[in-house]
Amino acid sequence: AQGQDVPVRVQVSESGTYRAFTGKMDMGQGARALLTQAFAEELSVPVDRVELVMGDTLLCPDDGGTWSSLTSPQTVPVIRQAAAAVRASRTGGTDTLTAPASWRVLGTSVPRIDSVAIVTGARLYPSDMVPDGVQHAAVVRSPYHAARLVSFNAATLDGRADVRLLRDGDLLAVVAADLLTARRAASEVTAEWAPEAVTPQAEWAEMFKATAVESVEQPRARYPPLIVRGDAASALAGAVRRRTASYWADPIAHVPLEPRAAVAEWDGDTVTIHGGAQAPFLVRQEVAQALKVPQQNVRIIAVDSGGAFGGKQRGECEVEAARIARLAGAPVRVAWTREEEFTCSYTRPAGLIEVDSAIDTDGHIVAMRFANYNSGAAGLALPYDIPNQWVGFYRTQSDVRQGSYRSLAAVANTFARESHMDEWAADLQVDPVEFRLRHITDDRLREVIERTAERFGWGARAAEGRGFGMSCNLEKDARLALFVEMEVAGGDARVVRMVATGDFGAALNPDTLQNQMTGAL
Repeated sequence: AQGQDVPVRVQVSESGTYRAFTGKMDMGQGARALLTQAFAEELSVPVDRVELVMGDTLLCPDDGGTWSSLTSPQTVPVIRQAAAAVRASRTGGTDTLTAPASWRVLGTSVPRIDSVAIVTGARLYPSDMVPDGVQHAAVVRSPYHAARLVSFNAATLDGRADVRLLRDGDLLAVVAADLLTARRAASEVTAEWAPEAVTPQAEWAEMFKATAVESVEQPRARYPPLIVRGDAASALAGAVRRRTASYWADPIAHVPLEPRAAVAEWDGDTVTIHGGAQAPFLVRQEVAQALKVPQQNVRIIAVDSGGAFGGKQRGECEVEAARIARLAGAPVRVAWTREEEFTCSYTRPAGLIEVDSAIDTDGHIVAMRFANYNSGAAGLALPYDIPNQWVGFYRTQSDVRQGSYRSLAAVANTFARESHMDEWAADLQVDPVEFRLRHITDDRLREVIERTAERFGWGARAAEGRGFGMSCNLEKDARLALFVEMEVAGGDARVVRMVATGDFGAALNPDTLQNQMTGAL
């Protein structure tokens, strides 16, 4: 290990190359190239002189998970400062960060470091990890969302030397020398389960409101759960005209391109796990809690995986591998099937969003109450200048496992808010772009909308059977506008074209940014 308690950021070799460390992971968004650029920029060396080690809980600092679009705004500055300190110590200069106007590495489209391996098939993913001597595990799954194992019958496996049935509480699994044998044997095991009660999905909205915890202002929070301006209640009560609406966001499975996989191996009372975790230190904590061992006895070595969309922040697969490996007394590999990705993982939180707003005689929104139940506070802040507003997030009871999803709750909050703006525009017979602009004082957001409208050809008449729509957002100091042309025929709808413009500030890697935008569309 580098240092017993505090890993270092940069190691310098005698040959002048650098080994840099971060707890972040690359989940396909290009973070490996970007963070290598950040180190290289402040070390004043080419990128090929920097080897980046990511996601190893023994070697790397805890930079938090790869989530919430925070790698660029939070981790890049920390990495740059550490690299600048190393540069200063080696050159005798200052550790002042390089200004964007003087960037030589940042701000350029450095290719992904593993791009050739990806397109040629040489890149190895967590699902490719099959070390010599590893035992393959297949878990006997409950058909319920949550259940207690009451009993099981594995009589057909009696006397077989090629498989072993292992149990740890409610975890029941078959291990074998190959995955197919393990899965076939697991399918022969019958089990009786005692399911836990789960509220039917049709009753979730009622449950969310009945169990809602009152929002509290936390202005320093990453995503403030309550934003208050003026007196929304009084303004709504005395309004000339009001509009109320409810919006619903369903739970959604992440369906990453690559189902999760993990290999766990014990050495005495310590365990090392290789897997595709996007939050290695959080997974280490979960494994330690599940196995009742100190966190320092758990090492997570995260491998760049085939996508996650927020679905690999938690350690379900790693925990299973560690528990089974401890019982097996051998290295164990757990690889989820596509079906297990749907049935065993957490999902995006469902959300109920209620909006109550009012306009004055000039058609300006003067008050809005925007309440999100359960789905989250990300993207909660309004990009519109509304003098009286109460915008809040209620934590609620949820009977199913839920967790982060790409963009967190910003999707649900933006969908509800922008739908509401469109409904007002239609009701008032005002152009949707004009209606939004009359409520926007942020110059950068106005420019983004106006440029996108011009590029799209907004104002032209849509062809028969087609329609135009737009939305905008201001999130994490980034401005975005999206204009879409749709074609509808009967019950079928088709996207004809999309035009988007984003203002994200200085582009650290323009090509990666464009890929992110294109991929999102």
